[in-house]
Amino acid sequence: MDRNFEIIEKYIDGDLEGQELLDFEKLLATDPDIKRDYQLSLEINNSVGEDDIIALRETIAYMYDEESKIKRLPNVFRKRRFYYAAASVALLLATGGLVQRLAGPDLNNEAIFDKYYTPYEVTVTYRSGNEKIDKLLLTAMERYEEQDYEKALVLFEEVLESRKNDMAINLYSGISYMEEEMYNEAKSSFNTIISDNDNLFVEQAKWFTAMCYIKTENNEKAKEVLNNLIEEESSYKNHAIKVIKDLD
Repeated sequence: MDRNFEIIEKYIDGDLEGQELLDFEKLLATDPDIKRDYQLSLEINNSVGEDDIIALRETIAYMYDEESKIKRLPNVFRKRRFYYAAASVALLLATGGLVQRLAGPDLNNEAIFDKYYTPYEVTVTYRSGNEKIDKLLLTAMERYEEQDYEKALVLFEEVLESRKNDMAINLYSGISYMEEEMYNEAKSSFNTIISDNDNLFVEQAKWFTAMCYIKTENNEKAKEVLNNLIEEESSYKNHAIKVIKDLD
């Protein structure tokens, strides 16, 4: 975005020439972000005085959260460059848009889900002593790792018919349900793990349950589960804090 500001200012000042001028005018006609920033620049130049901008210099901190891919604005801005940045803040303050510009566009549930959800990796190996079960599990894990969740789910469910209290398989089954967009069934699998409460997968089950609630736009239930992960000082605590922040 810094590069956008620089070239916009050069265009406004009449400092673009030749191919650079032609390229920018083509971009201005086709890129809505460039057009928006250009229009914002014109509004600032017409509405904010230089003295007001200088006054802002002492009071405005351009701090951006790393997770939302925002960073402190560099100190290499020349005087006019800083004035433009400060004036942008002044204009946004006047229009009530400061928070959105600093934090980026609001994330909807789909975007939050995509930002934080990844399938659980295969971390469990089995030798049950039952050759048939071992073969089913091996094939199921192979399908899971290949992201063929439909086939993996069929195999996991077959294993669970005889090993319904296997919490690891319930976890992988739940993730497979999620991948097949069967979120109620996924939550049921995760609830089996959470209700047992005496296994190694409770935190994971709660995290993925929260993801199910987010995907299905039940934010209150999602926050309830996420706050539980925070209160319990779980390994998902930091992620849970960030998700709640995005939901708000």
